[in-house]
Amino acid sequence: MTFQSLWSHLEGYVIIRVTGRAVEDFINEAYTSGVELWNLQRIDERSILGHVYLRHLPELGKILKRTDCRGRIERKIGLPFLMMKLSRRKGFAIGAILFSVVLYLLSSFVWFINVVGCDKMSPDTILEFVAKQGVKAGVLRREVDSTSLGKAILAEFTGLSWVGVNIKGTTVNIEVAEKTLPSMKSGITHLVASEDALLTNMIVLSGEPLVNEGDTVTRGQVLITGVILPPYGSPGETSDKRHVIHAKGVVMGRVWRTWQGFLELVHEYETETGRLERAGSLSLGSHELHVGPGRGPFETFAEEKTVYEVPFPSWIRIKPVIRITTTTYRETERFVEITDREEAFDNLREKAYTDVKSRIPEGAKILDEREELKYSSIEKKWVYTLTIETLEDIAEERREDPEVGH
Repeated sequence: MTFQSLWSHLEGYVIIRVTGRAVEDFINEAYTSGVELWNLQRIDERSILGHVYLRHLPELGKILKRTDCRGRIERKIGLPFLMMKLSRRKGFAIGAILFSVVLYLLSSFVWFINVVGCDKMSPDTILEFVAKQGVKAGVLRREVDSTSLGKAILAEFTGLSWVGVNIKGTTVNIEVAEKTLPSMKSGITHLVASEDALLTNMIVLSGEPLVNEGDTVTRGQVLITGVILPPYGSPGETSDKRHVIHAKGVVMGRVWRTWQGFLELVHEYETETGRLERAGSLSLGSHELHVGPGRGPFETFAEEKTVYEVPFPSWIRIKPVIRITTTTYRETERFVEITDREEAFDNLREKAYTDVKSRIPEGAKILDEREELKYSSIEKKWVYTLTIETLEDIAEERREDPEVGH
């Protein structure tokens, strides 16, 4: 609703029908006298429909007399007319006011408390706790401190990692998130190389490093082992005295990923023309009856063959095999399409970049991109090569049974 529309409802206006021979004179004189008319609609040659403010009705009556027109109020709209109705129906007005007051008072209290997000924990446990904190049905909304209640719930229940409390209407919504504890797995955890790489930097948090910065490693090679042996020559040195820990660390390495493809400018296609021939054969043992062409009747064709075997009843001891073979020959034709060199090269580059970048992990830093296009005398084609060099953390966990590492 616009401001003008809201103001019209507050001030009050009527929809009036004006009828007469001089309707145009009525409109002109109304505007001249300062009477505001809007939303004028012509009903017929002698009648119009329009809106006019309640305060302009006395002046409008005078104009109707001067222009020899008649006016009839079709509808009354706005707050003044509503107040007039309520004044004639005092009981209804008082009831409406009392209902509004009661509704407002009821909306000032909390009537419902919801707990969502519980999986392992029972929501009733949280409801009992918040009730002890004074948050229950019938408490005033302004007495509920959402922030303090959330902190109290989080401090009471150690199995929760987050608590959110918000009040919407007459409902207190408590949303919780339970802690997810990592499952403890037995075994030895090593850090191995996720890609072939040249090591640039290592940070060992736990475990024994088996490689050094500047080394070239291959995918799957152990970088940091989770088995630590006692120093050589130490008292009681045996393999049983080794320490098994969870290897942790950051191993940065330079990784080269390559994509290679051919620049194809000439493409050969083969499509069906729609012409076809069918052939069939019926064989029983060494005897065969053939119908139709014995081989493809077209210069180029696609062949589709289907073989059916008909079983004999079980009471027949000698069971010869009856085979029914159907063959469909579909004529094809070949044609050659030559692609624009620039367009073919752009498509090849796009395919290469899409493939290589899809294999680069998130967080890797691209150091260099190299492209090469050269003619291969062996393949008799142009070969395109894309190489992207990245710097990334190549360490990934690999677990193994303790007996394997023994």
